[in-house]
Amino acid sequence: MALTVHIEKLVIGGSGLGRLPDGKVVLVPYVLPGEEVEIRPVSRKKNYIEARAVKILQASADRTEPPCPYFPQCGGCDFQHVLSENQADLKNRILREQLERSGLQQDSSAFLLPPLLAPQAFHYRQRIRLHVGKDGKPGFHRSQSHEVIPVSACLLARPPLNNVLAYLINQSPLAAIAALTTSVELLLSAADELVVICLHLSRKARPAERKVLEELAAGHSSIKQVIAKTADSAIAEVFPGGQVGDEQSLLSFSHAMPAGDHLRMSIEPGGFCQVNAEQNEQLIALVLEWAKLADGHKVLDLFCGMGNFSLPLARQALSVVGMDLQRSAIRSARRNAGINGIENSIFTQASALAGAKSLAAGGERFALALLDPPRQGCAEVIPYLSELGVTRIIYISCDPATLCRDLVILEREGYGVEKMQMVDMFPQTHHLETIVSLCRC
Repeated sequence: MALTVHIEKLVIGGSGLGRLPDGKVVLVPYVLPGEEVEIRPVSRKKNYIEARAVKILQASADRTEPPCPYFPQCGGCDFQHVLSENQADLKNRILREQLERSGLQQDSSAFLLPPLLAPQAFHYRQRIRLHVGKDGKPGFHRSQSHEVIPVSACLLARPPLNNVLAYLINQSPLAAIAALTTSVELLLSAADELVVICLHLSRKARPAERKVLEELAAGHSSIKQVIAKTADSAIAEVFPGGQVGDEQSLLSFSHAMPAGDHLRMSIEPGGFCQVNAEQNEQLIALVLEWAKLADGHKVLDLFCGMGNFSLPLARQALSVVGMDLQRSAIRSARRNAGINGIENSIFTQASALAGAKSLAAGGERFALALLDPPRQGCAEVIPYLSELGVTRIIYISCDPATLCRDLVILEREGYGVEKMQMVDMFPQTHHLETIVSLCRC
């Protein structure tokens, strides 16, 4: 049965919230605040109903025609129906409401800045991961499903990635090993504008299949290498070439610094870096500005990765200690420090919690802590920050819910928010990044 609802707002996850006449909450994807929508219930939960929009009866002025032919079947994007220039404001409203509901004593209107817009609305992603469907064709999962929607291009991907994707679909021998392939990652090595293909295989390739992989690697001028990985082996194979151990083929790029110079950076395929390089540079500039480092300041980066923030900060600080649980990230951080001549940084493989405990037990002190945790946040390390003498924190979050939880904990520990800004790292999706500056009150 079709029903009509008024969409009040967007919530975390990007769905619109409306209410039935009896007050029951309804969540509807691909709608906008202020719209009147005819809906059809899909599933009933204890406290709300999930529904799909059957017809937009009264459209928002923010609505636009999605440019991608796969929207909304493909689950990769969920904001293409929103005018690109208005997406960041909608995300900022979601963040603001989450802050107001969090229990934080501070008033968010005193510190929440206007959003930092992305330089590009499309073609910004440096990497994409496609799944291989039962028909052997690569594509993205349908929203909330394991069904693979085949695609010939992605409007969020950088052009070299789409060029290689077109080759894989139309000219390459990929079909010969499609039954063996579970997913395909296309990774841009921006310094040379070449693409590394990472194939995730269900088992190790046999001799005939290895010949196909060699042919695949040699089939397009934009392909740097093909890497074949299996879940049951720590050693991948690289084509053309032989086995790849710890020192894998590198993805190379550079960070433009606010002073006008550059940092040369590299990661191993499978390592983490921000998918939006241009917006990442703007985020680094904010970190450097908000850090307020002075002579003699020591910095602790508990989720340092390949040194994305640690190394720019090291150029302003007395020293930087970086920690990360991923071994390849620490290798990359050390390598990046070396190629940039940065000698005042130490990178150690350890979890954030183990690292914080160890440093506190050793009596180490830091002026600034940089926290860039995964989605689950970092509640467990917060009690150690005061022991480490930290007076200023830069917190970078990819999840508003866990960010707000951690801000409440930090507030109890004596840290107050100075300023906060939503960073639109992922245009055309509901996902958002947030940077927060805190000081010990």
